[in-house]
Amino acid sequence: MTKVKNLVAIFKRNLLFFELQKLFKKEGFKINLKKDLKSIKKSNFQNSILIFEITSENELRNILSLSKKNQNSSNFIFIMNEKIKPPTESFNFKILNQPIMFNDLLIYIKTLETTLSKEKLNVKFGNKLYDRLNSKLINSTSGDFIKLTDLENKLINFILNKNDGCTKSEILKNVWEHAVKLDTHTMESLIYRLRKKIEDDPNQPRTLIQINKKYYLNCG
Repeated sequence: MTKVKNLVAIFKRNLLFFELQKLFKKEGFKINLKKDLKSIKKSNFQNSILIFEITSENELRNILSLSKKNQNSSNFIFIMNEKIKPPTESFNFKILNQPIMFNDLLIYIKTLETTLSKEKLNVKFGNKLYDRLNSKLINSTSGDFIKLTDLENKLINFILNKNDGCTKSEILKNVWEHAVKLDTHTMESLIYRLRKKIEDDPNQPRTLIQINKKYYLNCG
C-alpha cells in the first residue's frame, strides 16, 4: 500500500482530527496535527498533503493567499460547510463538504499521492531528472543527487508553468516576491547558480535559456 509520508491536518476541532487519525491509522497512514499553515516549514510545504478544516470564507481566502505565493495548492484538501463559498479565482484544490465520508477522503488522498509520485520525476534536463517534491536533481548517469535551494526549486517550478516564458520582473514578483523596480543582480546570481547545477556549461546555457528577454527551460 502507498503510504503518504507527509499527511498534515490543520483543524480547529481536535475531536474531528482524533477521529480521522484513528481511521487513517487503520489504513496504514500517519497524520500530523499542526496549529496553522505558518507552522509548516517552507521546505515541507510542497512535500505534504494538507487537510484543512475551514470554518469561514475569510479563513479560506487567507489560506489560498498563502498557497498562491507558493505556486501550489494541488495538494490541499478543504473540509468545510457547504454554506462557505470558495472564491471565483482559479485554484487547484479539493473540497469535501461536511459531513464527510471517510472513504471519499481516503480515495482522493491515494489518488493524489499517486499523482504526486508520478510528478516527482517527470521532467528531465539533459541527463538530470528533476525531483520537485524533494527539491533535487538526480544525475541519471551516475545516480548522484544535486540539492536545490528553496528559491532554486521555486524558480524551476515557476518557469516550467510559464509556457510562453517569463521576464525578470515576473520572476522578481512571483518567485522572489520583490518589487519590480528593485535591482535584478541578486536574481541573476540565482539564475547562474541554478545553471551551474543544470547545465553542462553554465556560460553556454542550453537548458535554462533567455530569448527576447524571457527565460525558458528546455526539457527532455
